[in-house]
Amino acid sequence: MDLATAAVEAVAQTATAAATAAGSAIGGMAVDLVRSRLSSVDQGEEAVSAVEETPDDPDARSRLREKLSQVLSEDPAFAAYLASVLAPPKPTEPRTIAGSINVDRGSRARGTFVLGNQAVTKIRRGDPWALVAIVAVVVVMAAAAYGIFLLATGDDGPPSPDAGHRVTALRDSAMVKAVVPDLHSMPSGWTVSSPASLAPGTAACKGLGVDQCEGILSVARAWFDNPYDESADFLVTAWASADDAQRFYDRVTRQVKQVSGATPVAMPAFGDQSIAIERSDGMNKSGLAYVRVGTTVVAVEQVHYVNFRLSALEALTQMVAERAQEAQDGRTPTAVAHRT
Repeated sequence: MDLATAAVEAVAQTATAAATAAGSAIGGMAVDLVRSRLSSVDQGEEAVSAVEETPDDPDARSRLREKLSQVLSEDPAFAAYLASVLAPPKPTEPRTIAGSINVDRGSRARGTFVLGNQAVTKIRRGDPWALVAIVAVVVVMAAAAYGIFLLATGDDGPPSPDAGHRVTALRDSAMVKAVVPDLHSMPSGWTVSSPASLAPGTAACKGLGVDQCEGILSVARAWFDNPYDESADFLVTAWASADDAQRFYDRVTRQVKQVSGATPVAMPAFGDQSIAIERSDGMNKSGLAYVRVGTTVVAVEQVHYVNFRLSALEALTQMVAERAQEAQDGRTPTAVAHRT
């Protein structure tokens, strides 16, 4: 049974309560994991709900399996984690924690703490530091297990605050270019003013207007217009690490804040760091947003000859930030701005 089929079976069994008590717990974890991952896939959550409502319907199972198969083929880290949930390894050692440990009302412990088949420490009656030692050992074990999982999944770094998202250097310049929205990603009425362009390495640094570009990989850019005298400029910079991206974000946002006529404005937080600024240069008024998403920094400038619309800047910024995250998750960017 392949992984997608096993996951569908877990969803169906959990819905009908046909699994054992242990199986139900594992099934519940699998359902939550599948639903969360498919939330970003078209009709993904609907496919999960259909199996939950009619677990014996072969068509519903087939649709969910199709959605899962596509995601699993594109996201090996998610596949590895889902497999570990559905088929957890059997313990090969005796109980991890055994022995007799009693803790009285004064938080004093006595007994023996056993790890595997080794007695780690004998606890004297009334020793207040024994409980601290036990907690320290458990914390170290948990940290080691998490490190092994990262090595097994090949993750490039710590996940971003959103569950399931990865922090990955975009070394494929074509993927960086794909983060820049195309005409199909923009709301109705917008047209392409300048199609997406790409500059790699040192050539990319020259057009950024900063004095340092350590760690830069490539830069992509595109411009759009609409019939209401508005324009939108998208800039996507890719860096070798999240630290390199953060240094660039800090430098460029510090410079922007010092520009005459620049005023910070409130906008929802996107990515790992974000800022929005309103600027005026006589006739034109514009909004400028910078967002760091893992190893990328994206910028959006929305210009209007009378007054820029913060709602438009917000929608366009959210769209390109989501596309940057999709690329780092190993998926072709598909996020769109439905309206501005």
